[in-house]
Amino acid sequence: MKKLLGYLLFVFVLFSCFATNALAQSTDVISEFKSNITLEQNTDIKVEEEITYFFSYPGHGIYRDIPTKYSVQLTLARPIAIKLDELYYYKKDEPSIKYSAYEKSLENGYTRFRIGEADTSIEGEYVYVIKYTMKNAVNYFDDHDELYINIAGNYWNVPIQKLSTSIKVPGKIINKICYTGVSGSKESNCTFKDISETETSITLADTLDIGEDLTVAISMPKGTLKDVRGAQTVAFLLSNIGLLLPIPTLIVGLILIKKNGKDRKLTTIPHYEPPKDMFPMLAGAIYNKALTPKHITAQIVQMAIDGYIKIKQEGKRNYVLEKDQIEKNIPEDTVRALYADLFKGKNEVNINNIPSDFYTTVNSLKKSIDTKLYEEKYFSKESKKLWNKFLLIGFFGIFVTFMAATPLASIAATGWTIGIAISSIILVILTSRIELRDTLGNKVFAELEGLRMYINTAEKHRIEFHNDPEKYLGVFEKLLPYAIIFGLEKKWAKEFEDLYKEPPSWYAGDISTFNTLILANSISSVSRGIQRNSTPPSSHSSFGGSGFSGGSSGGGFGGGGGGRW
Repeated sequence: MKKLLGYLLFVFVLFSCFATNALAQSTDVISEFKSNITLEQNTDIKVEEEITYFFSYPGHGIYRDIPTKYSVQLTLARPIAIKLDELYYYKKDEPSIKYSAYEKSLENGYTRFRIGEADTSIEGEYVYVIKYTMKNAVNYFDDHDELYINIAGNYWNVPIQKLSTSIKVPGKIINKICYTGVSGSKESNCTFKDISETETSITLADTLDIGEDLTVAISMPKGTLKDVRGAQTVAFLLSNIGLLLPIPTLIVGLILIKKNGKDRKLTTIPHYEPPKDMFPMLAGAIYNKALTPKHITAQIVQMAIDGYIKIKQEGKRNYVLEKDQIEKNIPEDTVRALYADLFKGKNEVNINNIPSDFYTTVNSLKKSIDTKLYEEKYFSKESKKLWNKFLLIGFFGIFVTFMAATPLASIAATGWTIGIAISSIILVILTSRIELRDTLGNKVFAELEGLRMYINTAEKHRIEFHNDPEKYLGVFEKLLPYAIIFGLEKKWAKEFEDLYKEPPSWYAGDISTFNTLILANSISSVSRGIQRNSTPPSSHSSFGGSGFSGGSSGGGFGGGGGGRW
């Protein structure tokens, strides 16, 4: 009983610690956010922020994110320059002891100041004073000049209990308005108090919850501010010049392909024989640039024709592969591996019951064929390297720009982001134009194209087939695996439909109804069985999120956000 009570007491204490810690982590707050903003006639905006942050449990300090790029018309970016003038912090009850440790970085269109020291922990209330200058952050209109500015920013991860600001401009204030709440909100829970005709202060009626901010717009007579639109235009163009990146990417990509990734194409003429020293899986991989399940089907039919196996029809849609009674040595190691993995020590295998792990055999065959393609110089290693580079850079660029498309970065979207994304997609598309085949591979490809031409126009030779059926039955079997590679097995079989008096020695089925079309349908069934087991079992996953939600602009310049670290 004592042990049980001790255990329960331990659990209670442990739970209390977790609960206390969780409560502490939820009670960080900005006690007060004060700012003084001065807009000068040359359009420089002097900002002084005094942020009183309460650490409910030990931390190192805060970070402050200030936007330096703003999206314009969805994809273009307007850059804003930030210059730090002064930064320091102190414990609220010890204002005479000031600290100035910080690190500056640029992240997703924001300037980030990480204030504090990694090897020092602080707790309680600390005051952070940040003074900086913003440039190019004003707007010009036909009838007035305007300052449109976010005060604290929508991206603080703690609430702000009290916020106030004073704004001074170089000309008479002719109109003013303020907005409060989340991004896009039209609420105006704020109060102006005019200090002079060029200066006003704004206070909030309520606490700002996480994600809420104060935004202020002030208009002045036209001509109050120095016209810096020329400098703004230059900065705008430089910031968005990345939109032009796809043009040189396409040009350079095509030049590299022409130099390293293309080979001379040979004239295609009809061929009546398969390429020498070739087997269907290798021929199919050369023709289609990759090994596919139909090439494996063609190889199985070739093994049947060569006498290594027999295809048996047992029922309408049931087919069995059976080892031949006389086992022969298969000269090609890749074909021998396929033979061994099909049967796995058994004498026969039902096409409908091929082991579910047959995809591992397919992967092994692909690696073996791929090695053969490059080692025997059917394919170019240099072209493959170029193909890999395009694909790697392309997918990396797509991944980076996708990761950059976060809510925090949405107002900092730039032409470079769009330019890199489009350029990356171009590189991926250009991989289809890289000719992987080397001189020898192109020669074989031309022969295979000629053979496909002959098989595809077999009806022109139908009279020859009927005049000497014995001779051309041999032609039918010799070219059948290649007709499978080209997807022409049914058309090829139709031309010999009435020439067979009985099934070939490697096929067992209903002799009374046999013809070559039945054989072609049997091959299709074999092909489906191979296809079904050529890929790993799929794993289902779901992707959450609503397609009906969207974001909106946070309002003016400045703002940003921050939090503890």
